[in-house]
Amino acid sequence: MHDDYYDNEPVTRIAANQSKAQRASKVILKDAQNYLDSMSQGEHTFLMQTLEKLAAEEPYFQVLADELNQPNDAKVANDALNLLHFWQRINDEDDIQNFDLLNVIQADFFQLELFDALDQMLPSEHLAARKVIIQQTIAMYGQGFYAGCIPALYAQLEGLLTDVLLAKGFLQENGTKLVDVYKIVPGLKGSEIKSLWHKSKIALELNGYFAELAAYKMDSSSTVTATRHNMLHGTDVANFNRGRSFVLFLWLFSAVSFMSSIKA
Repeated sequence: MHDDYYDNEPVTRIAANQSKAQRASKVILKDAQNYLDSMSQGEHTFLMQTLEKLAAEEPYFQVLADELNQPNDAKVANDALNLLHFWQRINDEDDIQNFDLLNVIQADFFQLELFDALDQMLPSEHLAARKVIIQQTIAMYGQGFYAGCIPALYAQLEGLLTDVLLAKGFLQENGTKLVDVYKIVPGLKGSEIKSLWHKSKIALELNGYFAELAAYKMDSSSTVTATRHNMLHGTDVANFNRGRSFVLFLWLFSAVSFMSSIKA
């Protein structure tokens, strides 16, 4: 069974954790929604043009553009709102034509907010090492080393989720194996977890909001998820680019912002 395995079997339901998201994460999303609602037509047009241009390299930018181009009362996806949080930095530019959205990853404010959220996550023996790896991915991104940056980001997105599930007792280590403690995922020999798909199903039982995080939607609805397995296993060599790297950083920020709100 590999990372892209999906099925429609029912999972075992258990009581959901109803923890409130931390104020910082909620404020980011609320402020981004307010910014979108009050955005001028001219800026919105420029935003759409920017995302559609980026979609030529990474099609997921068109998904983000579509999310941000809905009627005012429509629900906007978590990652699209987090993108808008960074887009607002356009107001710091003297000439908006010089604004490069993809440069945001190297900005101090992005790194400060990301690592502050990481510091607020549940304790893990791997957290310090993960922070070092993420710092290295930012450095690789700045140098254009996307073939190193992208696999590391995919890995840390899964690793951080694993840490949370271990800390909350939904997973248990058994030697080198991970065991589904509550037997949520059906059909596993010895309840052994083998993929991100399994972990995503379990995460939904921990907190239903995980369904809102694009990084953990294990389906083929986005190019970023659909090509994950083949990129990590060497059969897809076409998507190691700046746009894919940026989307993964966006997903990392979205995931960490939420997971930092999950408490013991």
